[in-house]
Amino acid sequence: MQYVGGAQGAGCVFCDALAADDDAVQLILLRGTRAFIILNLYPYNSGHAMVVPYAHAAQLDALDSATRAELMELATDFSSAARRVLRCAGFNLGVNLGDVAGAGVAEHLHLHVVPRWLGDANFMPLLAGTTVMPELLPVTYARLRAELERQRVERQPGGIAHAGVLALLPDGRVVLRCTAGGEIVIPSVNIWPDETASDAALRAARDLVGLPAQVAGWAGNASVAGSIAEPQRSSILIAVAAAHPAAPFQLEPDALCVALEKLVATLTGATSQAIAVAALPVMRRLMESNS
Repeated sequence: MQYVGGAQGAGCVFCDALAADDDAVQLILLRGTRAFIILNLYPYNSGHAMVVPYAHAAQLDALDSATRAELMELATDFSSAARRVLRCAGFNLGVNLGDVAGAGVAEHLHLHVVPRWLGDANFMPLLAGTTVMPELLPVTYARLRAELERQRVERQPGGIAHAGVLALLPDGRVVLRCTAGGEIVIPSVNIWPDETASDAALRAARDLVGLPAQVAGWAGNASVAGSIAEPQRSSILIAVAAAHPAAPFQLEPDALCVALEKLVATLTGATSQAIAVAALPVMRRLMESNS
């Protein structure tokens, strides 16, 4: 299976992705203790991910037992999140060791985890060299990463996961929330047991502006006020509210609309401002594509 397609550079694509220190751009979904999960840039199927050890090794016997165990633990975590987010019916898991076995990056082994659906278009790559993707990679990345972060938080004793949203309106403004204490924050909500983190983020956007919205990308993570005994964390997604000419915006009383160029300065708190800085390029591209 192809990893990232095209000609390989002199370095290792996995080691280079780790060193880049920009997980969203590199499509790194989760960093574990000894291994990480990364989306395939040229996937065989939607949500095609790889679990990769930090150690640059070509063979399984070059890894210690703890690393081999974590590869399967992370594959389990990913399949659990993908089943909820993508509603897939099954998975293909596989490791290709060596060039002769078809490894795209033979010098750094990796475990493929490919979601599957009944009747999916698996013949397309074989017959036409084409894959069929139902959504853009940044959207799949945001939805899966938010769910993986949610799982990680909820595994901690007393951990409570939230979903936040930077809701981008059709006119280019962003919707924030004003707290009772006068702080301007990125809106977030509790995640209900029967919904994914991305569903909760879209619910927050709908509640704020009264318009349907869709996930457009990943913004970041932020701690939520809470006791030390109950760690709370919010995954922030970017959502675009759909234009609705027949109905005006129906903003909640505590909602605040700000121009994109004033987003960072308006937010209270360094963490929220850092998330906004990282999200600005994505939001600007969204506005340019919709103009």
